Amino acid sequence: MKIKRSFSAQLMKIFLISTLPPFILISTFLAQFYSREYEKDIQSLLNSTASSMTSNMITYLEELEQVTLQPYYSDSLYNYLEKKALGYEYDILEEIPLKSNLESNFRFVRYTRADVNGIFIVNGRNCLYYTVDDQDHKTLIQDVEYSEKDWYRRTIDADGRCLLLGPHFSDYIEPNDSSVISLVRSIVKIENRKPLYVIKIDINISILDRIFRELSFHVPSKIILTDENQQIVYTNTELSEKDMGTLIEGLGKPCIQLEDGSYQAYSYPLGKYPWQITILLSDRHLKSRIVIIYTAALLFYLVGILISSSSHYVFSKKLVASINQMKEVFLAIQHKDFSKKYENVSDTELDDLGALLNQTSEQLDKTLQREYIMALKQKDSEFKALQAQIQPHFLFNTLNNLIALNQMGERQRLEDSLYEMSEMLRYILKAPSLIPLAMELQFLKYYCALQKLRFNDRLSFEILSKAGEEESIMIPKLLLQPIIENSVLHGIEPCEHPCHIRISIQNTEEYLVMRVWDNGVGFDTGILWGNSIGLNNVRERLKSFSPNGKMEIKSTIGKGTETIIMIFREDMEDNT
Repeated sequence: MKIKRSFSAQLMKIFLISTLPPFILISTFLAQFYSREYEKDIQSLLNSTASSMTSNMITYLEELEQVTLQPYYSDSLYNYLEKKALGYEYDILEEIPLKSNLESNFRFVRYTRADVNGIFIVNGRNCLYYTVDDQDHKTLIQDVEYSEKDWYRRTIDADGRCLLLGPHFSDYIEPNDSSVISLVRSIVKIENRKPLYVIKIDINISILDRIFRELSFHVPSKIILTDENQQIVYTNTELSEKDMGTLIEGLGKPCIQLEDGSYQAYSYPLGKYPWQITILLSDRHLKSRIVIIYTAALLFYLVGILISSSSHYVFSKKLVASINQMKEVFLAIQHKDFSKKYENVSDTELDDLGALLNQTSEQLDKTLQREYIMALKQKDSEFKALQAQIQPHFLFNTLNNLIALNQMGERQRLEDSLYEMSEMLRYILKAPSLIPLAMELQFLKYYCALQKLRFNDRLSFEILSKAGEEESIMIPKLLLQPIIENSVLHGIEPCEHPCHIRISIQNTEEYLVMRVWDNGVGFDTGILWGNSIGLNNVRERLKSFSPNGKMEIKSTIGKGTETIIMIFREDMEDNT
């Protein structure tokens, strides 16, 4: 049954339909607008910070690159390196001032920059010059084959270009207790680009703390510096081995999942150097800021709806009161109470409609009862006329069955049958138009027993009831008998094999379902409806008793017939 809503609910529905879309669109637009602006601010801040970091890092590395070019700035130093590389043997007095010149060129850098761990000038297995921090406790390892080092070969292949090396240990110094990054360059003969020496500057990674440690963002963040092989050079926070592995695998992806949460990744190249700075911002905190924006938009939306709903309620209250009064008048008329009247409350056209309703109520008070009673009488007359049509037909067929029994000489069975027939006649003649389902089933039992006397073993029957309340369920008298009679005459009588009739009753939530099934010869249902007076009477009686009821016949020639009658439960309640 369709659920009907009140006029107030309908007004509110119309109001919400007309106001919700604009409110939702405005709130969503504002939330998205500020969300985009917030993301732009984040990107601008990132770009600015990253630009500052990369600029500082590049400036720092370029300053150290200048140190690697020192041999080219001094002719005497360059000539000294060139001759030593070509195997020239200096005497002691001649070489002392040259070494002093070499020392003076690099001493200032070594002792004024705490970030420089050491400066080395090497060639093959020869270290021409070196200076390291804490020189009293650290010494150079002798007989190191520098030419076999990977960094040495890469520097030679670079043909005079400066290379930036990732984290490694200085395995030519002992003890080599700290990891370093390095700038290396080959000093080449200008005329033919032949390498003379390799100059290597080892830098303490702790210098990166001064560059990156002080940088911070408005959300938890991490700064990662990686080399050209995607190996991590530096991080500004301590990371577990698992997180280090995750970072190595996930660099380049927009989002990285670490142990302490998910992070959005933003990568920036380090200028001319093949390194990269990656900034990780906490995804949860970034989203929480966006959630705050959407929450504010939602609150704005709810406040707007609350204010507009309150205004709507105040202005529509009188209209709703008018409709409710009309509803009460209609409900009173439905219950045959015509004393209820509409009173003016809205000062609108609804008051005119209410006055017309009062006039209609007065007219209905004079005519409705009379017409209703006449309709009931007409319905009762039609029902009794339909019932009367079936009785002579049934008695005629029953007497024919008793005559056949008498001809067969079955006296005792004839007496029993006459008793059953008398019970049936008493039921037909004296029972009211509406009878309990149990009485109808008992009548059908007598009727089928009389039919079995005629057909003997050719006919068997059974009555199955799952209604559970046969005494309280009321149905029209003789509703099923014509169907069973039709099964006997048209389905079973022409058969030569034993036949069976099954009558089943089932009670559902909506219908009382009655089925009559036989395994007779079957028939064409279209022809039957046109020629069977009994079935047409049953259908008319069902329609009169239960307008929402259904009658359906399923038949297959050679297999049998099933007739289904469904009586709507609410119709049964209206008729009792």
